[in-house]
Amino acid sequence: MNLSFRHISKSFGQLSVLENLSLEVAAGEFVALVGPSGSGKSTILHLAAGLEPSSSGLIEAGGSKITGASPERTLVFQEHALYPWLTLERNVALAREFQGLKRKEALKEAQHWLSQVQLDGFEHYYPHQVSGGMRQRAALARAFIARPKLLLLDEPFGALDALTRMALQDVLLQLIEAQKLTVMLVTHDVDEALYLTSRILVFSQRPAQCLADIEIGKNHAERDPAVYAEERQEILSLLGIRQTNPLQQNSKEFSYA
Repeated sequence: MNLSFRHISKSFGQLSVLENLSLEVAAGEFVALVGPSGSGKSTILHLAAGLEPSSSGLIEAGGSKITGASPERTLVFQEHALYPWLTLERNVALAREFQGLKRKEALKEAQHWLSQVQLDGFEHYYPHQVSGGMRQRAALARAFIARPKLLLLDEPFGALDALTRMALQDVLLQLIEAQKLTVMLVTHDVDEALYLTSRILVFSQRPAQCLADIEIGKNHAERDPAVYAEERQEILSLLGIRQTNPLQQNSKEFSYA
């Protein structure tokens, strides 16, 4: 599913977050949005999900104007947002039940997707009984069971430790490649953007303007910082971050606030 923003503006009262923003995401692309905190990146995802109306302009998904939420466009938040009174299995199945599937069939599908995110054996556990990484795996399973065509990720791994984050990045890539989805990711981790995505949009302070549209030009993810050293240096420079040795420093050390 392709996504098109044409001359989009968005204000919250007197606060202008987006002004005359235009961008295109082709079907099957995995695009990252990076930029300062509060610049409007999450707002872009909310508009694409249909959770917020734009103040002006046109947003289209798959050639149709976005007028509200749709299961074809699924948003995953930084916080897992699982229902604490439901098991992981029921949390995941609920997405299909909302789409009209009977509970028995929805639970069967939920078991499949929990297996896909390596949560076999934890179907009947409640969110408070498992780790943060496992809760986020369940959130990914809930997103994929809804069978979206456009997946919107708002810093889904930002609250996780480094090793858990890397493991979930690999799980995410496998699922996306298998499903052939269009994906937009908001992240403050430049290395995460370089590893996961094929294109990075760098945004200014609000109201957000696209400072650069950087094609990574890769077919497979690489964790070797030398592979993307030039792109990494360009992105950090655009964000106003000074670095002395881009191959030794970690982007998590920097703050864009």
